[in-house]
Amino acid sequence: MGGVRRGLLHSGLLSLAVLVVLATAPLSSEHSSSLPIVGNQAGNAAEPGEDDALRTPDDPVEALLQAERLLAAGSSTLAAGVVAPVLGASDPVLRVRARLLLARAMLAGGDAAAALELAAAVARQASATRETGLALVIAGEALLARGQPGQAAEEFLAARALLPEIAPYLEYRALDPLVQAGRAHEAEALVEQIVATAPLRRLAVAALESRRAWAEQRGDLSALAATLDRLLDLATIPSYRASLLLQRGRVEQQRGDAAAARADFARAIDEAPTSPAAALALDELAALGVAETVPIERRAAILFSAGRYWEAVTAFTALLASDPTRAEAWYQRAIARVRAGDLAAGIEELTAMADRYPQDARAPDALVTAATLLEWRNEPAAEVLYRRVLSQYPGTVAARQARFRLGLLAFARGAHDEARDLWRADAEAGDPRAAYWYGKALAASGEPVGARAWWSRAYQRDPNSFWGQRAADLLSGRTTILQQPVAPLSLDSEADVVLAWLDGRGENLAAAREEIEKTAAPRRALLLLDAGLREAAGWEVDAARTELRDRPVSLAVFGWLLLERGEAAYAYRIGGDLATDERVPEQVRARLLAPIPYPEVLVAASERFGIDPLLLAALIRQESGFEPTAVSPAGARGLTQVMPETAAALARQLGLSSWDPADSFRPETSIMLGAAELAQRLRQFHGDLVLTLASYNAGPGAVQQWLAERPTSDPDLFVAWIPYRETAEYVQRVYAGYRRYHELARLG
Repeated sequence: MGGVRRGLLHSGLLSLAVLVVLATAPLSSEHSSSLPIVGNQAGNAAEPGEDDALRTPDDPVEALLQAERLLAAGSSTLAAGVVAPVLGASDPVLRVRARLLLARAMLAGGDAAAALELAAAVARQASATRETGLALVIAGEALLARGQPGQAAEEFLAARALLPEIAPYLEYRALDPLVQAGRAHEAEALVEQIVATAPLRRLAVAALESRRAWAEQRGDLSALAATLDRLLDLATIPSYRASLLLQRGRVEQQRGDAAAARADFARAIDEAPTSPAAALALDELAALGVAETVPIERRAAILFSAGRYWEAVTAFTALLASDPTRAEAWYQRAIARVRAGDLAAGIEELTAMADRYPQDARAPDALVTAATLLEWRNEPAAEVLYRRVLSQYPGTVAARQARFRLGLLAFARGAHDEARDLWRADAEAGDPRAAYWYGKALAASGEPVGARAWWSRAYQRDPNSFWGQRAADLLSGRTTILQQPVAPLSLDSEADVVLAWLDGRGENLAAAREEIEKTAAPRRALLLLDAGLREAAGWEVDAARTELRDRPVSLAVFGWLLLERGEAAYAYRIGGDLATDERVPEQVRARLLAPIPYPEVLVAASERFGIDPLLLAALIRQESGFEPTAVSPAGARGLTQVMPETAAALARQLGLSSWDPADSFRPETSIMLGAAELAQRLRQFHGDLVLTLASYNAGPGAVQQWLAERPTSDPDLFVAWIPYRETAEYVQRVYAGYRRYHELARLG
């Protein structure tokens, strides 16, 4: 059973908490625990809300689930406090689970010595091989934290015999510790074993990626090239394949094989022409003097996708010089000019497109885009272009957008009858956005009854959209000012919905779980979560989504099991799979599509900063899809996607000591930072949700500039006028999601 049994049991590094457990609480007998809550020893400030009373369940099973959620959130101190009373549970199985969770909490809190001793005690005393195996995994993590990689690897490998279903994952976990301990030859042999036995291709790729990193560190070009060959045999995602081909080309170039390097750079471009690797491969070909071998239209598209807009303009210009009939090149060049900051030239080219290429499908869109850009500078000129679309391209999607924009301009200058005439046809055709605005025009014209009728139609047509939710706002008299926080908020009402559904089917959660665990991938996913191997568990969750695809009831229950232990990101993915599957009730699907992430932490942070936890949940859903390790292309991190420099400034304001940028990936910290930032924006914009959300995405300076250039007190006009498409969509999605969360809270 590895080093735990051989020498760690006599270590003298016992904390008082572990002494209490080991001296007075053998697993074979009942006891009452006097275990003190373990302090946070990670060097940071107090956990958000830890000074507030945490409501803990009386049921020990529910208490352990709460502890798992708190651990998933990074709240080790709170998790330890929740676990402590369960150490005295009458059920020995629960006592073992409690000790394992306590050991994980100690480890997460920075007390690796205490975690190691407690894991060793469980490994000695547990009667079940599963719990003993989990204890060895925790011991391995504790040894690694204490700088003993060789012994850590021994514990991971010893756990294989006890947890055979995840043995390849345990071998993968041992790879880097073995290399750190100077046992690289053993790690290399394990890689081959993992590739041969991995239950998922993703694990085999991860093992080979470790080998790639070792070869890079050694500067071993031959080993690196061979590993890249193996990875390319397994890789299926085009952008990933392109990155592998790019690196292999660079290796071949270093080894003096210019022809092979050129071939791989060209293949990287062919595999994924819109990927970052394609742009870098094009640069490599240019350095070799052979960029011209890539067709000019592809070069232009690659540069455009990479955001190198001026270079794209040059490439599109060259393409048009060789073939003036290329309408798509004209359109893309115009957009590239706009994105590069040359608005005047971009608008001019977009407008000219309808003259040069009147039959091209992009021509009406080009006119609408030009007109929308002109609105901020010259509304009369924009109106001319919109009306040109209506006359030259009637019946197109662009014509519908032109009518909508013309209606906005009329409404803004008080011409409500004109706006109503422009919106009516599309409203009657079922467009919820047009129906909403048609209702606003009626209300402004003094027809409140008619207005309410059209708002009802807008909501019924699309209740989950921004305009549908705004219709619900006006029907109920709500404003865009932040609502009062929902209280109390927990998973209890969510659980009631799921349990009632299962009860109606003559089932219960325990039986449903047993049925799910008959399938390999979900069984492995849950076991990996028990072992604290979250990333690997995510790979198995994705496999389970495929395995359970034709069993929607089991898939929904699996999603709920993940959610109640704190894995909102994985539950949300499953919710997406079930979004339109009517074999699962809408009420149950909604809980997975709009989950409450880390409810204990979410509520604490919301109370601290005086904001609605449901607003935070909706923001997190849009920002990161609930994934704690998310990183945006711009570098924003974590659940709430705060930029590193903003996070550092907020950490200083909040008094967090020993700030580490990696803390942004800790859910509890990210939620606190996001709540603090959101609270600042709410104060700055006097509680107005629309302005607050726009500023969270684009920055407060941008919002203030928009309001200065185009003043309005109408939140709907502000949203319709936001010049950044990304920000406009962001505001609409978060706002609509927030209202949807409130609907679910009321239904719950």
